[in-house]
Amino acid sequence: MSGFAVQPELPFEEFVAEKDDNRRLEWVLATLPDGPLLRYLREPREGRRNEYPVEVLWRCVVAKFVYQIKTYAELIRELWRNGSLRRLVGLEGSIPRDYHFSRLLKQLSSPVGRRLLQAMFAELVRRIGAVEAGLGEYVAVDGTAVHAYSNAKKARRGQGSDPDAKWGTRTKWERPPTAASAQVEKREEHWFGYVVELLVDCESELPLGYAVNPANAAETLQLRPLLEAYQATHPQLAERAQAVIADKGYDSRENCAHVLRELEALAIIKLRRRLAGDAIDQSAACCCTELGTPICPSGHPMKYWGRDGHVLKWRCPAKVGKHPPTCTFRGGCGTPSAYGRTVKISCWEDPRRWPGVWRESRTFEKLYRKRTAAERVNSRLKQHLLLDDLTIRGIGKVEVHVALGLTVMLAGATAMIEQGRSERMRRTVRLAS
Repeated sequence: MSGFAVQPELPFEEFVAEKDDNRRLEWVLATLPDGPLLRYLREPREGRRNEYPVEVLWRCVVAKFVYQIKTYAELIRELWRNGSLRRLVGLEGSIPRDYHFSRLLKQLSSPVGRRLLQAMFAELVRRIGAVEAGLGEYVAVDGTAVHAYSNAKKARRGQGSDPDAKWGTRTKWERPPTAASAQVEKREEHWFGYVVELLVDCESELPLGYAVNPANAAETLQLRPLLEAYQATHPQLAERAQAVIADKGYDSRENCAHVLRELEALAIIKLRRRLAGDAIDQSAACCCTELGTPICPSGHPMKYWGRDGHVLKWRCPAKVGKHPPTCTFRGGCGTPSAYGRTVKISCWEDPRRWPGVWRESRTFEKLYRKRTAAERVNSRLKQHLLLDDLTIRGIGKVEVHVALGLTVMLAGATAMIEQGRSERMRRTVRLAS
């Protein structure tokens, strides 16, 4: 850590309700494991003029996120105005200029700087996981669009000021305000910039991993690298995983197989459907619908009967009280047993169609609803931690911007949890609200 000490007179239960941002900033600065990062930032200054120590500039940058200050010019004006903030960050005398912060950001966006920021983020995740036994059991993956700080019209002509930003497109299905309840319209969303992928714990709504890519990066290809990095950094947390949840943008056989085999978890990834209704999928390993429900010889969907290891089981609907009136065989098709016809399918035959659980089961629907946790974290990152207010260019600096926002989010939650107030950690992620 940077040696920052929090003042003891603030009762912890008043932390969330505390309206003085300086006091909340104290808790964040005291919690951040920033020692290795500060040592790296000091190295180029050895034997040189050190008018503004890196510790001071670093605290100012953290304050920028806690205060929701959009630009460094606004941060400088706030430092001139707010004497208590100057004392808190350690400024005595003159105020840093914008180029001082530009140099610091250049160091942070170097490969070493980004790696140290990732290590700081990972350390906070580790500390939370050591206290919260349920962290990582149910994780969700979601991506969000980030607009580049660049002229999009010039970018179309190849004259954009951000060379790393790309054009991205996403399809959205929306219900117009004047339409009937069942009507939805297809709409394509275009943006110039980046996409941020987050791995989020569904119960605590805290980020566990992140990645920044150009907007044209295929979403389907981002899930495995994100999970592999998570497994390598937090193997003990990865062992807790019960389910990985994602929308159909991440739907692929490879992704589902990776979750089933490497994490030994359920792949609750929505299927990108090609067929309508309960039409039989001719490409399946058996006679079944696109969602994996076997069809009996009489043409009726079979009854799901649970899972045994990696094998899913279905039974004759006539033998389990679901006797269809048009059944040709009256439950006696293919077997003389009173138990009736059964179908057993291994998940390994097609991990995408059978991702460890029946896609039409209540369990799948219940788990899939947990995915909204990742959407809420993305929303907080944009609304409260400046992701929608980029004033920097280049994928390295954008990654630093994302890392700082997520790290501030985790630092507030860590402070709550380590003081025995874990029930309040969701509220601390909105430090600046």
